[in-house]
Amino acid sequence: MHRITPIATLVAALLLFSACTNGGDQASIDSGIVVDPIASEGSGNQSDGAATLNDVPTSKYIDSSTRAIVTSGDLDVLATPGGEVTTTLSATTDFGTTRVLLVEEVSGDWAKVRLPSRPNHRAGWVSLADVELESLELEVYIDLATKTLTVRNGDELLVRSSIAIGSDENPTPTGTFYVTDKLETPNPEGGYGPYAFGLSGYSETLTEFAGGDGQIGIHGTNDPTSIGNAVSHGCIRLPNDIVESLATMVPLGTPVHVV
Repeated sequence: MHRITPIATLVAALLLFSACTNGGDQASIDSGIVVDPIASEGSGNQSDGAATLNDVPTSKYIDSSTRAIVTSGDLDVLATPGGEVTTTLSATTDFGTTRVLLVEEVSGDWAKVRLPSRPNHRAGWVSLADVELESLELEVYIDLATKTLTVRNGDELLVRSSIAIGSDENPTPTGTFYVTDKLETPNPEGGYGPYAFGLSGYSETLTEFAGGDGQIGIHGTNDPTSIGNAVSHGCIRLPNDIVESLATMVPLGTPVHVV
């Protein structure tokens, strides 16, 4: 599923990521950005000197290759398989995207899924009768230490790019998140570039900013000089040509590991 929400729904999207950009004038894309499209290399997911997934608690990072696509109406989320309902999710996101969740584990007729809500890394159980499970091939890795994003299919490196990340005051939260929305922006030359990806995580320092709720995302930028720096309110900024490539490459539910 490579669905991209059309421009008409993007009025609210500018609020969704309002905490992520400082605007600025349009400028040409930095030709120094390192990109390795459709290239392969040996195994290993992190740059030298950076944290690895084995260095952090398993409750924060998960190794998942399965997504759950909501096929029913509103989705009840339970504390335990068959237990108390703790929350109910709508069948679509605020932008009309089919609700897709990242699966932690499957037990009998139930799937444990990551929830797109505060606090980060909440999980709950949903009935398999209400979702369709699909395998995922791609994973996104964000290395905050080197300010680098990579997209991999197993050991095959598809994309590598320099990025901008959250500032010291409002850092990008760490852990395993996933893509909840893919949004085409109304102004490709604006502060969010041509596309923005909603993620399941939220700022841990901002609960509200300029009308938004502090949800983090991955998006383009009209300030290429910010790439390689810690300047955002928590979102990941990419060069516009890279985020445009990811829009057709990365499906909803794709895990995004931030270390």
